[in-house]
Amino acid sequence: MQIIQKGNQHTNSSSRDGHAPIAIVDHISGGTMGSMDAWFTSSGNEQSSAHFGVSKTGEIHQYVPIDRMAWANGLSVASIAKATAPLIKEQSPTNPNKYTVSIEHEGTDGTLTEAQFAATVWLHNYISAEIQRLYGKPITLDEKHVIGHFQVDPVRKPYCPGLKFPWSRLYAIFKSKEVDEVKKDVIVSVKVNGKRVADGVLDGGVTYTPARAVAEALGATVLYDAKTNTVNITK
Repeated sequence: MQIIQKGNQHTNSSSRDGHAPIAIVDHISGGTMGSMDAWFTSSGNEQSSAHFGVSKTGEIHQYVPIDRMAWANGLSVASIAKATAPLIKEQSPTNPNKYTVSIEHEGTDGTLTEAQFAATVWLHNYISAEIQRLYGKPITLDEKHVIGHFQVDPVRKPYCPGLKFPWSRLYAIFKSKEVDEVKKDVIVSVKVNGKRVADGVLDGGVTYTPARAVAEALGATVLYDAKTNTVNITK
């Protein structure tokens, strides 16, 4: 997907002061993508900013570089104590802006279009990969490290990113990707009488490997019957 750069000289940002990002915070814009673009690039805005915005059409805009701090999740030390996200409490008294990346979503109640949902899934993965490239360690995409603004600031933002934000669907996709990665990583070398004949995939205690390679290494003949979709192994 394409990321369109929208930040300008008026977009608010600050130094991370040596802090590496460890969490993604999801927000809802409360308005259109156009109003978001205008506000985050306005000379009259001295209050807020975000790293990214995702439109209902699936367009991704970037306002602040990842290695800079956006003004999206700032809290006083007293307010940090009221946060419901364990990660925010663990990092106290550090300002959450120092170690978070923020995504705004066009909308009002958290309902995402299919294009918008697909874009934000891609963007979460992109951010995690960029953090690994820039800081040497990715953001873990799970319930602890991908949170809503309401978990950071439940007093002022009790509903952000919206009551209908698809948390369960988002986390389920992250978990399925983790399972896929585990499966990809468990590659075993298959040997017959000490000689490597193929690679296999170990899944749940079962090794999957090409039958022909193993059978022929054991001196068997392998014939495939396309009409019956059958593999016949004889020796």
